[in-house]
Parts: sequence; C-alpha cells; structure tokens
Amino acid sequence: MKTILQKLAISSEEYETIIGKLYSSWCESVSTTNKEYQQVLINRSINKWFLIELAKCETEFLETIHFYDNSNVTAEDFQRCHLKCISKLFNIRPMALLKNIVKPKAKGVRVFNAIYIN
Repeated sequence: MKTILQKLAISSEEYETIIGKLYSSWCESVSTTNKEYQQVLINRSINKWFLIELAKCETEFLETIHFYDNSNVTAEDFQRCHLKCISKLFNIRPMALLKNIVKPKAKGVRVFNAIYIN
C-alpha cells in the first residue's frame, strides 16, 4: 500500500477517502432504493468481497505501472491509471451476496395492462 500512496502522491487519509467514496458509489450503483443502499453499504460480506476485488484491481495497477518506475510519468498520470483500474469494480457484482438485499431491476416498462376489443 505504501507503494500506491507514493506513486499517487497522496496521504493515507486521502487514500481512505477515495476508497470510501468509491465503495459508497459502488453500493449506490447496485441498489435501487435508499433502504437497499443502506443494507448493501453495511453488509460485512459484501464489504469483504469489495475489498478483495479492490486488492485485485490495485495489483493490476501495480503491475501496469511497474514498467514506468524510472520514467517521466507524473503522479497525476498514475492517479488516472489508478482510477481506470479501480473503476472496473463497477462492472462486477457479487450476485450471490446481493440476491437477498437487492430486488431485480425491471427489464422494461409495461405500457398496457390489457387490450379489450369491442
């Protein structure tokens, strides 16, 4: 983690803020109501899953930047790369953990209940 903080040129408090906002946004993206959001946010199993997946994304980030150790890449460039790596979390969901909390989203909008012909 120290390597990540050094590459991003941020403090551990700033890093924790970034991860907290990321987790909150991710929880919001998988829920449809405030109640679901709160349940997802405080669920220990989902949080543990999220942190494991975050670690995978950060490992990918470290592998990507490994080639740029002695180059003229700035901290801002590393931050953009880090954001790109961790934003992949929004494409995955632990459906087995979410099934009891989040109701499935409607696939379409029902237009008519019935059509009567006279």
